[in-house]
Amino acid sequence: MKMLRVVSLRLLSAALALPLVCIPAFGQAITYTEHIAPIIYNNCTKCHRPGQVTPFTLTSYAEVAKHAPTIAAVTQSRYMPPWKAEPGWVTYRDERRLTAAQIDLIRKWVDGGMPQGDPAKDPALPTFPTDWQLGTPDLVLQMPAPFTVPADGPDIYRNFVLRTGLTSEKYIRALEIKSTAPTVMHHVLFYSDTTGDGRKLDGADGQPGFPGLGSVFTLGSSNPTTALTNALAGGLGGWVPGASPEFLPTGLAYTLPNGADLILQSHFHPSGKSEQPVLTVALYFAPKPATDIFSVQAPAFFGIQANLDIPAGKSDYMVRSSFTLPVDVDAFSVSAHAHYLGKGSRLTATLPTGEVRILLWIKDWDFSWQDTYLFKDIVSLPKNTRIDGELIYDNSTANARNPFNPPQRVKWGENSYDEMGSLILNVVPHNPSDAVSLKTAMTAYILKSAPPVGNKPLFISAGVVDAASAQGGAVTPGKVLVLYGNRLAPTGLAGPQVSNGKYASTLNGAQVTFDGVAAPLLYTTDGQVSVVAPYSLAGKTGTQVVVKNGTQTSDAVALPVAPAGPSIFSTNLTGSGQGAVLNQDLSPNSSKNPAAPGSIVVIYATGEGQTNPGGADGQRADGPVYAKPVLPVAVNIGGVPAEVLYSGAAPQLIAGVMQVNVRIPAGTPSGDQALEVVVGDTKSQAGITVAVK
Repeated sequence: MKMLRVVSLRLLSAALALPLVCIPAFGQAITYTEHIAPIIYNNCTKCHRPGQVTPFTLTSYAEVAKHAPTIAAVTQSRYMPPWKAEPGWVTYRDERRLTAAQIDLIRKWVDGGMPQGDPAKDPALPTFPTDWQLGTPDLVLQMPAPFTVPADGPDIYRNFVLRTGLTSEKYIRALEIKSTAPTVMHHVLFYSDTTGDGRKLDGADGQPGFPGLGSVFTLGSSNPTTALTNALAGGLGGWVPGASPEFLPTGLAYTLPNGADLILQSHFHPSGKSEQPVLTVALYFAPKPATDIFSVQAPAFFGIQANLDIPAGKSDYMVRSSFTLPVDVDAFSVSAHAHYLGKGSRLTATLPTGEVRILLWIKDWDFSWQDTYLFKDIVSLPKNTRIDGELIYDNSTANARNPFNPPQRVKWGENSYDEMGSLILNVVPHNPSDAVSLKTAMTAYILKSAPPVGNKPLFISAGVVDAASAQGGAVTPGKVLVLYGNRLAPTGLAGPQVSNGKYASTLNGAQVTFDGVAAPLLYTTDGQVSVVAPYSLAGKTGTQVVVKNGTQTSDAVALPVAPAGPSIFSTNLTGSGQGAVLNQDLSPNSSKNPAAPGSIVVIYATGEGQTNPGGADGQRADGPVYAKPVLPVAVNIGGVPAEVLYSGAAPQLIAGVMQVNVRIPAGTPSGDQALEVVVGDTKSQAGITVAVK
């Protein structure tokens, strides 16, 4: 065991206290025709072609080369192709996501001068529909006259009544909508109306349709509960910016009752130019399904019951809501909705077994890209599964999309400059006979206002991050974490309390529990708390986290659990850049103090999972026996495997901090080299480097 020494490091102490396609063979030239065209044609040209809303076309070498630097930049940042759902949690159908290898190939092609290659090898362009994207529809309905949207003024909600003329019940597997003025479209929701009330209101003020966001929820009954239930039962999906039309999975369809009208609840946002949109809808029919489709929203009804009230300047306003499924369901799609202040959203499911699944996670919300994500395979969720919807809003000047400068207080409202928000999970009862039970429970949930948070601690799963990588996701036994939120502990910084080599699990009256087990604490403030996940999580697939601040207790927050999830501490505390690494003489590694090839370096990380001997919560590693990860540990430097001399507990540091001693491979080039720790089959975060002479 070389270089295993007792280390007292200000470097690591700072790191633990986070602040408030086809790949060419080696040497082969990367060309457009052989390597880049297939990526562009299969992932970009569908939208970047004549007649679409995109600002330029990408159908030839000349067009792609003209925009190549931009393409390289927006794919590197993953701004394009537009696909906001995070990978790695659930698989969606028709994902618009480039692989890391494809993104790197584009960058290298641009850096290499964008050679065209042999024109004869240019693949043929895909064949795209010239009319409706989903093919020939079974029925096309159109507004009888245009509706005038003025150049400016407040947002407009308008409900258009399209008479179907159908004499029998139909079942809809897809709807596709077109507008003659797409620039003023905010969103459209589809409803069926069997009451005839929509017809009575249609055109009463001289323009097609009738006004109001809530009007569709008053049709057919003077009883608000009955009217709302009828409207929700008649929901047929919707369209939002960035969404592509999709067929529902086989066997699923929305019901369009006999004689029903189709209502388009349309939200217009003036664009600075007067427009006269005409909306046309294509309907695609299917055989009768076994049961109706239900949309589980959390928070309910786009957040109207969530007491949404975002103070000016607040950059991390959090909302969460939970709904427990009363029956077994099969989920087939998921989506999210918010406006310009939206920052991120996550939908999780906690199964009765304790397993936690992330069904949708959008880290970087963008109002312009609000897809419906169809699961590649049906996701079965048993009775008593808890659905948690969580959203974060940024009402500060740091939000470039904030419509107000300076920021203003924003509450729930219909307009784009107001806010709303929900996660929507589309399901069918696994047993058709359970439809009534599901409908009854959902109606009660929709009508129940969320209780005020009051003085309770508030945090959400996306606010629990790895202390080394600063990224969220699954937690592992012994991982050092930071929780961000409100009222998590008394105001002021409370540092660790260590007695007989063990860190306390209560600081200044604050405590964090994982499935009821109190975790050791490294520090607490009112806005963040650093903890080490208990080793009792080993073998679990999910955990419920609760924060106690004095007599106040937070709601339980669900987190998935993984066997390992290594991450390397960085010196700049961001989770990227120069790693928390010591050279052989125990001086900090840096570009000014690089390590020589063949020398030994010491790496500090966390997330190695269970150890042998088993991890002791909060215990300082004082020897003489040092716990080692149960799973094998490997290290790559500059993409080359390095000899691992020791991996295990870091002497004199809390259990959960891993030290890895490795030898830098001979022949490693000088400069900042990529550093990667692998535990089992899980790799540490990208972007960490070690400086080499």
